[in-house]
Amino acid sequence: MFKSKIKNISIKLIRQFAAVRPVVQLDSSIPSEIDHLKFKPKHHPGRVTLKPVSIPKHLLKSIENVLSDYPITSMIEESKYLDRYLQGRQRPLEAFEIKDMEKKIRQGIIDNINKQNMTEQDIQSVNDVVKKNLSQQMNNRCSIQYGIHHSLLYLLARFAPEYAVLLQIFSEICTRDPNFKPRSLFDFGSGTGTVSWAAKHVWDKDIYEFFNVDASPEMNELAQLLIQGGRPTNQSNFKGIFYRQFLPANHIAYDLIVCAYTLLDLPTRKSRLQTLLNLWNKSVKYLVLVERGTRAGFEVINEARDFILNLKDGHDTCVFSPCPHDAVCPKFLNNDRCHFQASYYSLPIGSVSQSCRENYAYIVLKKAVRSESDTNWPRLIEAPLVRSRHVVCRMCTNQGNLNEVVFTSAKHGKVTYRCAKASKWGDLLPINILPDAVG
Repeated sequence: MFKSKIKNISIKLIRQFAAVRPVVQLDSSIPSEIDHLKFKPKHHPGRVTLKPVSIPKHLLKSIENVLSDYPITSMIEESKYLDRYLQGRQRPLEAFEIKDMEKKIRQGIIDNINKQNMTEQDIQSVNDVVKKNLSQQMNNRCSIQYGIHHSLLYLLARFAPEYAVLLQIFSEICTRDPNFKPRSLFDFGSGTGTVSWAAKHVWDKDIYEFFNVDASPEMNELAQLLIQGGRPTNQSNFKGIFYRQFLPANHIAYDLIVCAYTLLDLPTRKSRLQTLLNLWNKSVKYLVLVERGTRAGFEVINEARDFILNLKDGHDTCVFSPCPHDAVCPKFLNNDRCHFQASYYSLPIGSVSQSCRENYAYIVLKKAVRSESDTNWPRLIEAPLVRSRHVVCRMCTNQGNLNEVVFTSAKHGKVTYRCAKASKWGDLLPINILPDAVG
């Protein structure tokens, strides 16, 4: 049994990754930069993943102040339950999908009873059973109404991991596009304000306007309280910050637009795409979309990616990150999910801070044409397998393919091997893979 499972996994990987051995060339700029001591191979320019992220002390103090009047022990347990629910949540079903599901449930019940002798009471019983089963099927597809209690639970469960993820994404944008200095930020589904805090950490002196939209007034109040140090009498730590419950109807544009952990809260595909179109029209340069790294999270991110890339709105559009290409996602074509990982330290509230990891799916879309000057190095889509004298790297390339390369010092050179060995899941490798080449 165990051997058959291993065999099936191996067959899947062979199908998923290119069967040929690609020819790999180190980017021409790397040897000269190493020779001039600009960096060591372990610090090559493709490294974009961060070390484990801790919440800044002043922000942690604000969170502690907000929670000081609440029973922390019981709230921590409730926050864990909320986190498990959000982790297991599925994409909301469309109306036709609900009808099909109801039909299958009803048919499965009726097939097991004598339909000719059914009374009105039997029919009502069947309807009740169908309704109950359908409700159970829909249970993990419902959004949550965030009052003050659930908002505080969300703060406990999700602030640290979401802050780490957003900091990693924003840091990559800042590193790869140092000329980008956003003066305005628009956050749809702002929740506890995690996006604003992460953006302020990266572009502190550049952003002059933080525009936050969240349907929950309690979430908005909590986010406002956090930037006041957890005390309503304190002054805000942010200049130019605003909160609204609904998307504004105006056509004001923003340099950076973010929609993080919100798409799965929208009830239908139509509402998701309408929201995306609205956000894209307000974007000057970057639109950042983030969800949890589950199958459902990846599905809505990939849905958004395809929708924006196929828009005929007169704008040049490309994927800035994570994809080094604008073709159809090869992971999606293989019925797999593309996701990454951020490391962080949990909130030291009610317990000792622990090292944790958060899986996430994301896309950064850019209003520009993809040019040769852009970094189109392959990205590691899995953790490299470091073995004795070789490293196995699985990457997504600028050709829209998945490639597996076994790096060795003898075959690829010492510098290339050391760069591969030092890289982490989600990093870019400073190499060029020749298309349609066989080693």
